[in-house]
Amino acid sequence: MRELAMVVLPSALGRARTDKLAVAFVQWIRDYKPGAEIASGYGFPRTQVIGPSPAAHYAEQLSQLNLAKLDPAAKHAAVEKALEDAKVDRIPQRPNGKHVAADLLAFFYGSADGEDFLYGVAIKRDDCRGLGDSAKRPARIT
Repeated sequence: MRELAMVVLPSALGRARTDKLAVAFVQWIRDYKPGAEIASGYGFPRTQVIGPSPAAHYAEQLSQLNLAKLDPAAKHAAVEKALEDAKVDRIPQRPNGKHVAADLLAFFYGSADGEDFLYGVAIKRDDCRGLGDSAKRPARIT
């Protein structure tokens, strides 16, 4: 998973942060509970549950990529071809099982860290800044 993360996640994250994200994704997969209730969202008072684990084919997909034996250019080409073959044309809103590479991207960009990275500021959507700081703009990420 770490090799895949180095290929698909932004290089600006660096090796250490990319490795942490790969580990967090693997932990998310381990903790995934099919059938668990999820927030229904504002205005939709019906109970919803998450479906089966998207990870059913991850091991097979990672094995087919065989990234450890490839040079950097070949790694990128292999992932690109795998995503084409899986008919992935965009990053899903959340991991959906179409392909592990797209799901790793969805995991990252769907997270608070991914949002901060995209906007270049420390939004920290999952942290409470309190009312006193609510008018302040988030700090730039350097």
